[in-house]
Amino acid sequence: MFPLPPPGQGQTQKAPPPIVYWVIWFALTVSVPIYQFVLGGGLPGGVNAPASGLSPIVIMMVGQILAATAVRWLVLPRCRRPQQVFVMMILGLALSEGAGLLGIFLIPHDQPETKLSLFVLSLLSCAQFMPVYARATMAERKFN
Repeated sequence: MFPLPPPGQGQTQKAPPPIVYWVIWFALTVSVPIYQFVLGGGLPGGVNAPASGLSPIVIMMVGQILAATAVRWLVLPRCRRPQQVFVMMILGLALSEGAGLLGIFLIPHDQPETKLSLFVLSLLSCAQFMPVYARATMAERKFN
C-alpha cells in the first residue's frame, strides 16, 4: 500500500514520547486489579484445600512471571532502538498480566492462597515495567 524507502536511505526514527510509555504501562497495570475484582469476584480469602501437589498450571504462571522479569532486567536494558524497547515493554507486560488473568480462571476456587499469591506476583511484575527508562532524552535521540 505504501512503498518502503530503499534500505539505508536516511531511515531515522524517533522514539515515542515518554507519555506513551507511561499511559500504556498504567493502563495494563491497573487492569490487573480490575480483572481480579470484576472477573474474580474480589480478593480471595481463606486457606488452600489440601492439594495433591504443585499444579503444572501454577508452574506455568510462575514461569511467565520469571520470563517477564528476565525481559525487564536482562533484555530491555540491552535494547538500543526505540521500537525494540517498546516491543519488549509490551511483551513483558503481557506476560505479567497474563499470569494474573489466567490465575482467575485456571486456579480452582478451593485454592484462595494460590490465587492471591499469583495476583500479587502479577501486579508486582507489571509494576517493575514502570517506564523510568523512557525519558525525554530518549524521545529526542535518533536511533539508527
